[in-house]
Formats: sequence, structure tokens, C-alpha cells
Amino acid sequence: MRKYLIIAALLLTAACTKEGDTIYKPDPNEEPASTTPLVTVIYDANALGDHSYNDLIYEGVEHAAQEWGLRTMQLSPQTYEEGLQYLELMFRQMEAAQDTVRRLFIVTSPGYDDFIRKNNKRLEANPYADLLYLETRTPLEGKGSTLFLTYYGAMYEGGRISAAAERCNTLLIGANRQTPSVAEAMQGYRDGFEAGLKLLTEKQASLNSLTSTYLDETGSGGFSIADTTAMRLLRQWENDEVRMLVPVCGGASNTFSRLINSTMAMVNIVGIDSYYDNYFSPYSIVKHIDRALEQSISQWLAQGTMPKHQTLGLKEGFTEVIMNPVTSIDIWTPDGYEGTTVPVLTDEMVKEMKEEAMRKEEEHEG
Repeated sequence: MRKYLIIAALLLTAACTKEGDTIYKPDPNEEPASTTPLVTVIYDANALGDHSYNDLIYEGVEHAAQEWGLRTMQLSPQTYEEGLQYLELMFRQMEAAQDTVRRLFIVTSPGYDDFIRKNNKRLEANPYADLLYLETRTPLEGKGSTLFLTYYGAMYEGGRISAAAERCNTLLIGANRQTPSVAEAMQGYRDGFEAGLKLLTEKQASLNSLTSTYLDETGSGGFSIADTTAMRLLRQWENDEVRMLVPVCGGASNTFSRLINSTMAMVNIVGIDSYYDNYFSPYSIVKHIDRALEQSISQWLAQGTMPKHQTLGLKEGFTEVIMNPVTSIDIWTPDGYEGTTVPVLTDEMVKEMKEEAMRKEEEHEG
């Protein structure tokens, strides 16, 4: 699922005046430049193809393009430096454009934060160009809009569900410690889990535990992982009697899920970012960034711009917990907890947990 950019040089037919000045001679067979609005997306290095957050962005933009007849250009650089080159190229083109074509430039990664904040004012020279910068809580000074999907509430709800229904060792896996959205999501899950334990008896609580680890302890990576490394970690966690994984690590989450499903490993996994329908996933915590992009593009088309900043989450329906009905029947029933007094996880319980999570998210957002 990757659209490749092909850059071609346009060869112009030219003629000269008797003074030697070169002038452009139009080609009568040349197609006129398109005036259709253009949406350009620049991703983090090697981000597309993660079957997760970045692929959802791609799908949301392409769906919007089909809905409203837009042109799109989606760029996934191979390195961070190549991403910066794409950014500079886009800024140069947009600030220098002399036409009236509407252009929206979407930057998906906070990894480019320093460049974006130093250069976004360059777009003020072009009234037909706009910028949307994702995954930041801090609005831009000057031209451009920001969008942040808070995961705190949905992750809080997921933690509450696990504390109420699971009776096992749960491992929370973060990509790294440096990415704010990862840290916030993990904190939301911990807070919900701890709140749920307080409602249990001492005996019930003793059967449940939550620990954390990171795939990249020192850097800002951890969003992808080799199959061999992932399998080694899965075997290690199985030996440590971990029975539930909560992977907040982008494309690496999908790698873990695929290996668990194919090897029948004795580990369950919470789906993150997108819905997991395999048997080993009792529920998924979903971030609807595709819907958020469609909404933002719709605002841009209708109003000529977007809100300066938007924070969307559980209350607005852009994050949610989706239960897996097949797995839930087998895992979350009294038969699965012989000798304990664990209650059935009913729809009413899940509804109450969601309402609690929305209140906590509102408190968290301040």
C-alpha cells in the first residue's frame, strides 16, 4: 500500500529573440496544468506499510480524495534526512507558486518538529497553501493547523477492562520513552489498570499484575521490529509467564500480533491503533486517525482553512475500545476462572468503564 513519487523533468520548447533572450514557446499539444486541489503527505522514515497508524493516515487521505475529487501525493522517505529534503522541496514549491491551485501539506510525524516550526511562516506568502501538522499538542506560531488525537481515555478504558476481566501477568510494551504520545498512552493504561485493581478483593487483585518494557530504551525508535527479534521476545515473555501484551509501538505491534496468530503462542495481545480480529486479541484500542484526516480535509475544502488546533479523543469518537466478540466469549466468562469469583464482563460494565474513562480523559486534558 504505497504510492511512489516519480519526479520527471519537463522539457520546454524555447525560442530566442534577436537580442539573445530566451523565451518560452508554448507547446500546443501540452495539457494545461491541473487546477484540482492537491493534498501532499510526508511521513516519517519507512513509515508506510506498518498496517497501523501510518497506513490509516494513507487510507483516510485517499478516501477523502475519492470523495471530493482531489489529487494526492504521499511520500514515505527512506531516511530522516530524505524526509527533510522532501519538506524543503514542498515549502519552496508552495511559497513560490504563482497560481491559484489550493494545496494542503500534511506532516505526520513530530520528528520533524524543529523544521516545521522554523519554516511554517514561509507559507504565508501563498494564500492558497495550508499546513496540517499531526501528533502535537502545541499550536504553530504563524500559518498552519495542528491536530492531536489523545489516547489517554481509550487506553484508560483498556486498562480498566483488563483489571476487571483478566487474571494474568500483563506486559505494557512501549516503542520508546522519548515519544510523548507513547508515554501518554502508557500512562493512561496504567492509571486505568490501577483504578480497576482498587475495586477488586485482595485475592482477586493478587492474580493480576502489570509491568512495562520498551523496545528502544535509549533512542526514539521501536516502531518496527524484525520477526526474529519479535519471536525471541515472545518466547522470553512466555517463559516469564506473561499472558497479555499491550504493545504501544506502531508497526511492531502488528508484527507481534501476526507471529502470535501464526505460531499459536500462549500469549494474548491487545490490538493497538487498528482492530485486531484474531482469536488471541480480546479487544482493540483503536485510534481513528483516518476519520480525523477526512474531517480535517473536509474543513479545509469547505472553509478554506482548519481550526488552529484540535484535540480529539474518546468523547469525540476518534479513539475507542472495540471488543472482540469471539474471544470475549471464551476468555471473559465464569468458566474461564474456575475457583475464583471473577464477574462476567457485561456490556453494562463496559459502558460504565467507558463513561469513567471519558471523565478521566477530560480531567487529563485539563
